[in-house]
Amino acid sequence: MLEQLLYQAETPVAELTPQPPLAQSSPPAADPLAGLRDIRLPEALHTLPAPGWWLLGLLALALLGYGAYRLWRYWRGNAYRREALQELTRLQVNWQVDNNSLEYLRLFTLLLKRVALTHYPRQTVAALTGDAWVTFLDKTLGSHEFTMGAGQVLIQGHYQPQADIDVAALHTLGQRWIKAHHGLPVTLPGRAQTAAEPSP
Repeated sequence: MLEQLLYQAETPVAELTPQPPLAQSSPPAADPLAGLRDIRLPEALHTLPAPGWWLLGLLALALLGYGAYRLWRYWRGNAYRREALQELTRLQVNWQVDNNSLEYLRLFTLLLKRVALTHYPRQTVAALTGDAWVTFLDKTLGSHEFTMGAGQVLIQGHYQPQADIDVAALHTLGQRWIKAHHGLPVTLPGRAQTAAEPSP
């Protein structure tokens, strides 16, 4: 007992005082996002259009091609009209220079006859003169301007030195006919046909 007391007296107080246990160092907190995976975008789809869209596209191309072909046919088929209108303009310019109405009338008649021979069968047009000629022009225009208007001068005007020729009105009528003349109805056995169509 005495030895125990002596030992405690000799032992420093710090050694006798119970020490709290040392706090254990905690491991560093883990990154909460470290376990997430990267977002993967979906791959681009490389699928072909449905067959219906292919058919629709082909149909649209076919319609465009057909429309272009019809426009080209129309433009080419009316080339003679454009050329005739240019020739008619030259006739008017020449008339304004020399003021020769009879020469204008002669060349005007020849121009309309050439245009008619281009569009209608020769056997229908070539022999037409006088009243028959102006009647033909009226029927193909759908008017009465050649038989009852300014076009009456075509009947015998170029044979009459003192003919009263209204060149301005005749020029306008010629432009109308060149631009708008159409098929002449002709009744044939079994069917109707226009004079612009060749006989079978």
